[in-house]
Amino acid sequence: MAETKPEASKRGIGKDAVMEARGDARTWSWAASGAEADARRLDADKLVGERLREIRYFTLDYRRDELHPDLIDGGPRTIDAESEWDDPPWLYDGFDAVDYGFEMITESGATFSLTWDPPRDHEGIGLQPIPMLGSGVRRDADVAIWPLGERAASWSALIGSRIAGVDLHYLPWDEERGSMWCPHITFRGEQGRVEVVLGDSRAGRLFPSADNVAVLHPDAYLPAWPSSARE
Repeated sequence: MAETKPEASKRGIGKDAVMEARGDARTWSWAASGAEADARRLDADKLVGERLREIRYFTLDYRRDELHPDLIDGGPRTIDAESEWDDPPWLYDGFDAVDYGFEMITESGATFSLTWDPPRDHEGIGLQPIPMLGSGVRRDADVAIWPLGERAASWSALIGSRIAGVDLHYLPWDEERGSMWCPHITFRGEQGRVEVVLGDSRAGRLFPSADNVAVLHPDAYLPAWPSSARE
């Protein structure tokens, strides 16, 4: 289990690489009005009734240069070596910190993706019924893809179960103009729920973040800040 994230600067990667890999200004969360927020809820509701088969995390590829210097052409890399699963860079005490976001694959073959909006003007996390590659990250981005499979401890309450509900917890962004943002999403299943927030690790502890996704472990408390107003 990671105590801190790998020393990204030693490999020339970091949050600048996150933004570069995104390669767009896509807005999945921020809504200009309540009606727009409701439209995003309708997109998320397409997952309801589906049976969840797989979760895939998308992160910076922290060990690419060390383990695969042969990958000179770049592009996505699926993690399959047991040695990398021994100490995944996203696993912390009480939460998973995922640089880009994740895919949810259903038994019907549908794919849903969750990622964050580029910060500053618009912020938040959103869910769309499309794959991550080509939307949440560029198709040729040097990302690591982690298919959790049976290792999905954070998702144990939902894997193999039908999704009963997806709650997008919207908050005011600009009350005068009526715009809104979503820093917190709840996935409800037949056997439990999973809470996802805008968050990252700082010295192994969960802190707010505008450009990182945190998946809370089943026994973790929901932090107060996703439910509070934006500062």
